[in-house]
Amino acid sequence: MLYKPKKIDYTSPASAQGGPGTQKAVTHYFGSPYIDMTAAQFQAISGAIGATLGDTWWLGGGAGASGGNAFMFVKADEALTLGQVVAPATPQDTTAHNPAGESTTAYVTTHYDTSLLAANAEVDNWVWVTATGATLPQLRRIKANTAATLSRFTVSRPDPLRPNSPNDQDVFDTAATDNDVVKIIRPYHVILATSATPMIGVALGAVTSGNYTIVQVAGLACVSATNNGAATVVNVPAKCDAGTAGTITGAAGTATLYNAAASILPQIAYNAAGPLVIPCFVNFTGQ
Repeated sequence: MLYKPKKIDYTSPASAQGGPGTQKAVTHYFGSPYIDMTAAQFQAISGAIGATLGDTWWLGGGAGASGGNAFMFVKADEALTLGQVVAPATPQDTTAHNPAGESTTAYVTTHYDTSLLAANAEVDNWVWVTATGATLPQLRRIKANTAATLSRFTVSRPDPLRPNSPNDQDVFDTAATDNDVVKIIRPYHVILATSATPMIGVALGAVTSGNYTIVQVAGLACVSATNNGAATVVNVPAKCDAGTAGTITGAAGTATLYNAAASILPQIAYNAAGPLVIPCFVNFTGQ
């Protein structure tokens, strides 16, 4: 998962006055619209402060107790609750659908069923096409998509600034043929982390699947923990539980190479079966 550090100025955080924050467990200053944002709400926030998916920032200013806390804008591809650990969304695997007589470099029609999604729901995500006969695989930003059982992903549109409005220069070098490999990649989309996935952030509250939110990527956070064979130990790294997605456990969460840049240090020794949100120092930025 990429990170885009960005200077963002907001109002004073709740922790500057010693307050508990919006969730009464997290010392930050965001109101509920920032925790569970619809597409319209996120668009309004983007217009107001220039926020985009992947923007990452650190608290600063006069809130000394909040120093070291960092956050990132993401989109939740499944429902989240306070303290759950998240991972990058898994790319969508599909293949090209190229009916007879249809061959274009402006879009690729696929066997991926998007009939339950809104049209253009995949805009600004990326499509990877391994086209038969192409010199190199092709990665393009999605500019439009249909909502259909055979979804179409447009990567190039007519350019009104050029004579006769030909397609812009983002066309595929080689058109896909039937059953060529296609993947839909969604940067800054998140799902619940497991013991077999990277850990990249902690949810700050209840989030509806498909909505936008912020996750904490560094600092003192509240993390959902459980004891699935090992209790958490103070200042001993914890990892995601193998049985309950989004929660951490103690030594049973064996360190792995893909979690080498992630750190969760519990500040409470928790030794019970049911999940409990506990304070932890976290750092998913690799710094």
